[in-house]
Amino acid sequence: MNTFNKNTLASAVGVAALALSVSAPVQAEEGVTISGWINEALIYFDDGVGSDVVQASDNGTTLGSRITFAGNTDVAAGINAGFEVILEPLSNNTPLIFSNQSGIADVGSGGPFDETTGAGIGVLGSSVNVGGAFGKFTVGLQSMPTDNIAVLADPSLTLWSSISPVFRGNGFNIQGTGAGFGAGAAGVVWGSFLGCLTAPELQGVGGIGLDCNGIYRNGVRYDLPTFVENLNIAVSYANDDVYDVAAKYNTQIGRVNTILHLGYAQNNGPSTGGNAAVQFYDSADNFQAQLGLMDPQTGLFGTFAYQFEDADLTAAGRAINYGDDTDALWLKVGVKRQFNSLGDTSFDFQYGRYSDQYGALGAVGVTGSDVDRIGFAVNQYFGSNLIIYGAYENLSLDVEGPAATQALFAGDEDLDIFSLGLTYFF
Repeated sequence: MNTFNKNTLASAVGVAALALSVSAPVQAEEGVTISGWINEALIYFDDGVGSDVVQASDNGTTLGSRITFAGNTDVAAGINAGFEVILEPLSNNTPLIFSNQSGIADVGSGGPFDETTGAGIGVLGSSVNVGGAFGKFTVGLQSMPTDNIAVLADPSLTLWSSISPVFRGNGFNIQGTGAGFGAGAAGVVWGSFLGCLTAPELQGVGGIGLDCNGIYRNGVRYDLPTFVENLNIAVSYANDDVYDVAAKYNTQIGRVNTILHLGYAQNNGPSTGGNAAVQFYDSADNFQAQLGLMDPQTGLFGTFAYQFEDADLTAAGRAINYGDDTDALWLKVGVKRQFNSLGDTSFDFQYGRYSDQYGALGAVGVTGSDVDRIGFAVNQYFGSNLIIYGAYENLSLDVEGPAATQALFAGDEDLDIFSLGLTYFF
């Protein structure tokens, strides 16, 4: 079975044990490396009313296209220092969401896929670090310990085609919903039912459902020395009053590769839930876990992620039934083997459920919600530099509330998305 070198993606994503491997990074100068990948796709959607095909960077930030500049050098006996700068050259300007139906391929519309504006490059991370036998301190805009905690415990490393957060389609209007949401007859978007209590900036249109502290933050991170073999523990503080801790354990049980990630985050910054005039909760807690298993002989693999969030609601939040807890789960099972001379091929099935993440929609009477997600994916690997993948996802919605609220969603349509993508590593 072909395997990829794990070092390059480790520097790019910041999790050494779990990265998909690529060829050796480019040595720009002594002590400096350039690495990353370009991820582009043709994406077809059918929202129950219309359909179209667009071309864009696929599957959200982190797995969207990126270029990492990194360096490390010894500065004293037993002490080293380094830096990391990560850029995202994306063919659409909305890395956390897959746009919406308006403005797709319309020149001059100003929409996310406007042909005149639909490209950009942004700084995802910029940090410096100092390490040694005492561990490692990192300061700056960076991946915090619970970032990707429910993503990377996947020993199959089939990440670009299918992960636990909902990036594809979360900015799409849910067709068939009624007026009364402040967005006219178009109703609400899928991300409105995928809100993250721990990350208010991911509320509403940017909701991703899982990996809810999975954003780069400005702060300080400390990775402890390795006290137990294959166990990594890290803690951090980030603006504004966000604390988290994560433990990642990689081992082998018999012949089965086993990965377990656990993380806890607390955000003490006030949330407005996208409404600057109303503060809905004062703090939120997030617990996440992911278990991944793979038998290297048969190629069978599986990964399971779970998340629970709990918020300390304000009087305003309670008054509109904002909802003080959410939970989400996601499962992927499949097989990855070398079925042909080109390289490994993988086939997988995924299922996710994202419950009670309706956030501010309590203002229109929503008291509970479930977004169900079903998907299939195929990946073909070509050596260590290229993956071609096909991925299908279906999103469906179930809403709880009084009769008037049920009527608003009586005609809601499913969303179907198919992506045909290419990821090139360098």
